[in-house]
Amino acid sequence: MRFVTFCHDGRERAGVLMGDASAADDRVCDLAAPAMRDALGGLAPDVGAFIAAGLPEVAARIEAHGLREAALLALDEVRLRAPVPRPRRIFALAFNYRDAVRERGMDEPAEPVLFMKHPETVIGPGEPVILPAGVGGVTYESELAVFIGRGGRDIPRETAMEHVVGACVFNDVSASELIRKDRGFERGKNLPTFGPFGPYLATVDELGALHDLAVRLEVDGQTLQEGNTADLIFNIPALVSHLSRGQSLEPGDVIATGTPAGVAAMRSPPAWLRPGATMRASVAGLGTLTNPVIEQGVFHG
Repeated sequence: MRFVTFCHDGRERAGVLMGDASAADDRVCDLAAPAMRDALGGLAPDVGAFIAAGLPEVAARIEAHGLREAALLALDEVRLRAPVPRPRRIFALAFNYRDAVRERGMDEPAEPVLFMKHPETVIGPGEPVILPAGVGGVTYESELAVFIGRGGRDIPRETAMEHVVGACVFNDVSASELIRKDRGFERGKNLPTFGPFGPYLATVDELGALHDLAVRLEVDGQTLQEGNTADLIFNIPALVSHLSRGQSLEPGDVIATGTPAGVAAMRSPPAWLRPGATMRASVAGLGTLTNPVIEQGVFHG
């Protein structure tokens, strides 16, 4: 099942997407509509609440109830937001694709290279990524992100996928030259709007194997990244297990699994994002996340 968060008539709520958010005849089932009230069993029409309550169970209840015609809206009547506009936490990975470390002439890391992406960076499909003047070179990074649905601590790899309930496209926009200057990820990964997310959250049962999904990114129609999650150095069970060591993962946590080769700094000349450009990040089975790039404000660093 494909869950979305959308705005319509001035209200934000959850829906089920019929389609992949690319076709003119795609529709959204409004889960706040009276015709769908019984499907939620008293839950608020909120994707974050569904994850906390058990996303597979919520999806099964909606499927058993059926998507009612009276609750359907045309896609062009709504504005999609990020599927979870403010995730609980976003754990993100650097240097987690074999082709990406080869491109940089690096050895594969012995352990996952982790940083935190602030939930406040998250924007939805169609929303602009803002480049403040003077920030330096900024890159795109198309990624598979997965949602934790069942919490746990010290989770074994063998059972780690039981804790994953959904997946989404993530674009880890990064101020690469600032990261190099700082010798750390914090500022360069966490400027406002640097976390495009969407267009929908797909439940794991819909996707099948998460470790054989094509990952792509285009800027203005030019393909700049083309990889596959089979090339992950640390796969999803390994990441879930590693992140749960000594701390609890909680429902609603997100793991952005890293990006394949082709980032802006590694191209010749560097393919830094420019105002007026349009990015299209995609992962097979998860649709395409489109975001324009604009310049606004001045970076004070």
